[in-house]
Amino acid sequence: MAHAELRFGTGTIGLSSAGPVAPANVWTTVREGIYACIEDPDAHHARAQAAGATIERDLQDTDYGSREYSVRDHEGHLWSFGTYGMAPVPGAPVFYPGLRYRSGNAAVDFLMRAFGLEAGLQVSADNGEIDHAELWLGQGVMMVGAGADPNGYWNGRTQCACVHVADPDAHHARASAACARILQGPERTAYGARGYIVQDLEGFLWSFGTYRPIRVSV
Repeated sequence: MAHAELRFGTGTIGLSSAGPVAPANVWTTVREGIYACIEDPDAHHARAQAAGATIERDLQDTDYGSREYSVRDHEGHLWSFGTYGMAPVPGAPVFYPGLRYRSGNAAVDFLMRAFGLEAGLQVSADNGEIDHAELWLGQGVMMVGAGADPNGYWNGRTQCACVHVADPDAHHARASAACARILQGPERTAYGARGYIVQDLEGFLWSFGTYRPIRVSV
């Protein structure tokens, strides 16, 4: 499967089958990454390049009608920015990609400076390092995580798909019945949400819960 799109409420996620590594396509060398739909990839490419981001695949016009490029951030996560929109549905987003970094402060600085993301909620530890941040690009939002991993849920992983669901208990029951690997059962968090954490059949990390980011100025 070269490309498929799965919809959940107002959100759409893309996936493909793993295959041989193709030197001309950096996406065949990774298992996950982030694609962001933007209006002006040329200006975005120039901004990322000026900020020192590593361009992995230069600007190109694709056979599916998009203009896009691929780039790595300062810690090596792979991104693509282009004009292709995956089945957009009006409404608040329900998918929030989460990336884990060694330093939350450095990640927020780089992503704002190089990729033009806008600051939202930021939660810092006593040492001043950002543990959790929410960054916005248009109407989309992504999570930045850093700091300790006391429960070992990340276990060396650097990406998580965070999904808003109205009833995480019912969703958890469905996932359990399908033999998903539950890492943390439904519980209420200190910030008032309820959710659970799970791995799919190939070990990708997901978080389903009632939390929904609200755009705030920082």
